[in-house]
Amino acid sequence: MAQSVLEMAKDLVMAQIQVGALPREEMHKELQKTYVSLIELKNMEDAGETITGISFAEKEETPQESSKVKNIPANWKQSIKKHAIVCMVCGAAFKQLSVRHLKEHSLDARSYRVKFDIPRIQPLSSKETTTMRKKIVQRSRPWEKAPTYIKAQERRNGDMAKSPKSHKQAAAPSA
Repeated sequence: MAQSVLEMAKDLVMAQIQVGALPREEMHKELQKTYVSLIELKNMEDAGETITGISFAEKEETPQESSKVKNIPANWKQSIKKHAIVCMVCGAAFKQLSVRHLKEHSLDARSYRVKFDIPRIQPLSSKETTTMRKKIVQRSRPWEKAPTYIKAQERRNGDMAKSPKSHKQAAAPSA
């Protein structure tokens, strides 16, 4: 049995919330808007009307085609949200822009940043993902495992072991 229009609208809005493209506060308003749009489309389909030169009787849209909604932000700062980052090329929302996705547009991270004037130090991930990664790095402290850090600590500890003795010797003659 086919889904009701209300169920389809609910599923679409919930999917937008899950990927972070829609804040929970706007859920009710977006649900109403989506429901009205789906009803209008259903009525047009039943009447056999056309939209942008394509008749509903001639072609059925696949779910992938209907989900490709161009919602591209005007500014790169607007593309980075709390739970998602929106691709400035196609408008798709992700937790992070992967190398694989950027290759679909014949881009890499560097050329994507240059194309949209994004600073080199700006992560291509949602704010939440960036924050989570920073916390993980702070907990794991990977710099302490680096060979150069280990050598520097050994030298420092070696100097610290020598310096208290020399400090005591320097203090003894003055007494």
